[in-house]
Amino acid sequence: TSRTGSVAELAVASKLVELGFTVSWPLNTDTYDLIAEKDGSVKRIQVKTANMSKHRSYRCSLSHGAGKLRRAYEKKDCDFLILFLPYSRDYPDISMDGYYIIPVSAVNNNSLSAAVLFPAGKGRGNIMVCKWEKYKDGWKSI
Repeated sequence: TSRTGSVAELAVASKLVELGFTVSWPLNTDTYDLIAEKDGSVKRIQVKTANMSKHRSYRCSLSHGAGKLRRAYEKKDCDFLILFLPYSRDYPDISMDGYYIIPVSAVNNNSLSAAVLFPAGKGRGNIMVCKWEKYKDGWKSI
C-alpha cells in the first residue's frame, strides 16, 4: 500500500539524514523516490519494502512498470535500491530494522525480478542467511 511505502521512504530518509546526507524528494519521477547528497555527491535512491509473508520472509520487487512494460531497474533509473524491512515490528527478538543498500548494477545483473530476504538466522531449512545479506547496512557504498 502507499502507507507502507511512505513508512519505508521516511525510515530510509531518516537514516540517511542521521548519517549526514541531505535528503530531498523529487517532484516528478517514477523511477526513484529520494535524492541523497553528501560531500558533493548526489545519488538517486529507489526505496522498496514488503510485508512479511506466511513463510516469515519478505519479497521485494527489483523491477518496475506493469505487464509487458515491466523491467529491472537500470542506471538510467536510479543509483541505488534501498530495501527497508521492518524486522523490529515483525520479530519480537529483533530491535533493529533491516536496510539493504544495493547498487542498481547488482540488480540489473541479476535475472531475478524479486529479492527474498529475512534476518540472519531466521531462514527456512538449511538457509540461514539470505543471498542479499552482503548488502545489509552497506551505507558506505552510497
